Order: sequence, then structure tokens, then C-alpha cells
Amino acid sequence: MLGAPSTRLPRPEWALGEAPMPLMRELPPPSPFPIDALGGVGSAVVELMHRVIQAPVALIGQSILAAMNQASQPHANVCIDGRVSPLSEYFLTLGESGERKSAVDGWALAGVRQHQRSLMTQYDQDRDSFEKALEVYEVASKRILGDKKLSNEAKQARLRELDKPTAPVMPLMIVSEPTTEALQRQLIIGEPSIGLVNDEAGQLLGGHSMSQEKRLGMLTTLSRLWDRGEFDRVRVGDGSGSYYGRRLCMHLMVQPMVAASLLADPLAREQGFLARCLTSYPQSTAGHRSYVETDLNEAFAYQHYARRVTELLAGPWPKVDDHELDPPSLYLSAEAKRSWISLYNDLESGLAPEGVFAPVRSLASKAPEHIARLAGTFAVFDGDEQIHEGQIDRAMRLMLHYLAEALRLWGAGQVKPELKLAQELLQWLRVKVGTGRVVTLTDIYKNGPSAIRSAAVARAVVRILMEHGWVIAGEHPKAKEAFELVEGR
Repeated sequence: MLGAPSTRLPRPEWALGEAPMPLMRELPPPSPFPIDALGGVGSAVVELMHRVIQAPVALIGQSILAAMNQASQPHANVCIDGRVSPLSEYFLTLGESGERKSAVDGWALAGVRQHQRSLMTQYDQDRDSFEKALEVYEVASKRILGDKKLSNEAKQARLRELDKPTAPVMPLMIVSEPTTEALQRQLIIGEPSIGLVNDEAGQLLGGHSMSQEKRLGMLTTLSRLWDRGEFDRVRVGDGSGSYYGRRLCMHLMVQPMVAASLLADPLAREQGFLARCLTSYPQSTAGHRSYVETDLNEAFAYQHYARRVTELLAGPWPKVDDHELDPPSLYLSAEAKRSWISLYNDLESGLAPEGVFAPVRSLASKAPEHIARLAGTFAVFDGDEQIHEGQIDRAMRLMLHYLAEALRLWGAGQVKPELKLAQELLQWLRVKVGTGRVVTLTDIYKNGPSAIRSAAVARAVVRILMEHGWVIAGEHPKAKEAFELVEGR
């Protein structure tokens, strides 16, 4: 462990009395997640999982909604006055470690993963058959090409007569940590509709695919897939081209400290990625849970939900070929259209400089499209051939939750960079050093958070922690600048 034992220097009065000052303002309470907006099947399974798993309602709701969206997205587009949009949505859920994100994700996507396993079994068999057929084809091709009695024209004619085997499609339904290249490749050679799901997305958001040099490419690809279900791939040599009829649903669960950097990222805002995300940060239930002796597999509400997800995934999907979708258009009923137009106009009035949605204008401007996509998801999941007014109303209530969460979180994400660094260092001191030990300035900038890599930066950040009462000066036999985390804080 870093840090030498403390010499127990006398504490200043502030260290013995009131608690240190918070580095960032405390967030107001979250907007309640409208469970009933998910419909009969969705709301029933959310309530059941909340009773059994006891994770936050919004966390469960986001996971169930994402699964519903992934299962529905290959089956339809939503069309309003000639404007066609995919159903695909991107969900971002914030939660601390220990919120049972993995448990919720496991149950919400159990049907998706089970369907993928069954497809992979068949894929392995088909792959073996393909490789054997390919060997036969290549032997026959070589024989024709090596036949000196045949002219070039005759050789080409004989080759065209051969039945070249087609490789089976890799049936991946879920990916978790792809690079831009890997995501594009999967959508080119694999199924045209997949889910990007990660219950600990810190590694994805902080990894190579979202590094400074790669971030724009990844965000652009994700944005184009959300917009039109297409992307361009440019490579040296082969593999360049434009690809259409793809669908990507995304659900990232991430710890608040990691999400803060994304919410404050100017590129993510200006490029429009955040406006395409539906974000929720529920209040923790940790410390208020008890074990419930129930097998979800045996509960009717869960069985009903899982069965519908599997039905939609099993298809058939409307495909042009193995790798491209051509979904039919889903239209709004007359009543639904009037309701949607009314919502559109109300939301637009909130975008004025003095309007309620001015601070989150980019998201609010896309809110009507989000509402249409969510309503379309409900229509497909409910088995309806058009979008009804009730589904627009359900989607609207969800969108109001997401707008309220954006108003709450986006401003919090725009804190001063030095305060974010101070918060990051404080967390590092708590985990890596602890109280009762002294850490040197050198240890901080050599071994501490990656964003603190110089003595000047480390000194400035430590000064903020001292001013807020989180650390005090310490004594170290080999260093002039040393510090100690205040006990009991």
C-alpha cells in the first residue's frame, strides 16, 4: 500500500469539528421513473424484479426497456410525414458499484443471451459444413484453372457453374466492449441488428475506443447508426464502403464519476451523441435490501416478458439479404398523430432562450423523435400494426423523465475541471492510501490518477482538497511535501 504511517500531527480545529466541505454541489433528487409507461408486460416485470432483486426501479426499467427496444428494432421503422427513423435507442444508466447492475442485466437479457446460445450451436454446425464445402469448391476451382485444354473463356464459364458456398452469419446478439472497427465489422459480416450492452461501461468509456484520437470516430459511427441505421467504412485496401439497413440498440451502465466526464465532454455534446442518449441516475437502494426467496424463472410476469423478447428475436426479420434489414414503416393512428403534433409544439416552445428546456436544448430538440421511437417500440412489442395514442402518451411520460434527468445531470457534469480532478484524487486517496497514512506529492503524481501527472498539477489539486478540509499536511522522512487524509470523513 502507498503511504507511510502517520506521525499523528495535531489537527486544526476544522478537522476536529464539522465535516469537510463537498467538492461538488449535491444533486437534487432524481425524477421518478414512470414504470407504468412500459405497458402491461414491461411494468409487471419491472415491479417483479424490483421486489426480488431490489435494485433501483429506474435501473431495472432502463434494462427492460433496452431489451424491448433491441428485440423490436429489426421489425419496423417509424414514419411521420415521409420522415423514416429506426426504432433504435441508446440508454445510459448511472449507478454506483453494488447497485446490482449485473444481476438486473442478467435477468433482463436472459432471453437474448439464450437465443444467441441456440443460434451459436447451429452456427458451429453450419460453419463445419461450410468449411468442408469450401474445400471441395477450391479443389474443383484449381482443377479447372489448371486444365490446359480449356481456354480462358471456357475456364471462366466452368467456374461460374460451380456453386460457391456462402459462409454462415455469426449470430451475435450482444457485444460489450467493441472498437469502432470491431463494431462495424460485426454489423458487416454478422447479424444486422445487435445490442451494445455493458453493465460496467467504465472500461468502454475510458478505453482505447474512446481515447482522444479515437473518440470522434466512435461517436460519429454511433450517431449515424442512431440516425439512419447506416455507416461508412473506409480502409486501406478492401473493405471500404457504405452499409445500410443496420440497427444498434445500446445500454451502458456506468458509475457516476466515469459518466461525469462523458456528460461534460464538449465533443459528446457538440457532436450530438448525448442528445441521442436517454439517461437516468436513480437513487441507490443499497443498505435497504433484504433477500427475497423467489425464482424469477417461475414467475408468470417474467415468463411472459422473456417469451415475447424471444419471439421477436427469432423473427422472421425483414431482410434484403443476410446482412441488411429492410423494415416496414410503422405509422401513427390519426389520434396518435394529433397527440404527437401537440407534444412537438409544446416541446418546441420550451426551447426558447427563457424556456424550461433551454439548458438541454439538443436533447429536447430530438425529444419528438425519441417519443416516436419509443412509441414504435411499444407498438411492435405489443404486436400492433400501427402506433396508438396510448403508446404516444407512454413514450411522452418516459421522455419527460429523461428531460428532467438531463436538466439535473448535465449542469452537474459541467463543473470546473480542477474540482473534478480533486474529486478523483480524493477517491484515489480513500481506496489506495486510506486514513492514518501519509502520502507524498511524488507518490500522487507518479502513482495517482492518470490525469495528474506533474508536480504542479498535483500540488494545485491537493491545495483544493486542503481548502475543503479533506487533507492536512503530514510529515515524511524523505519528502518535504506530504499529506494525510483526514480521519473519519
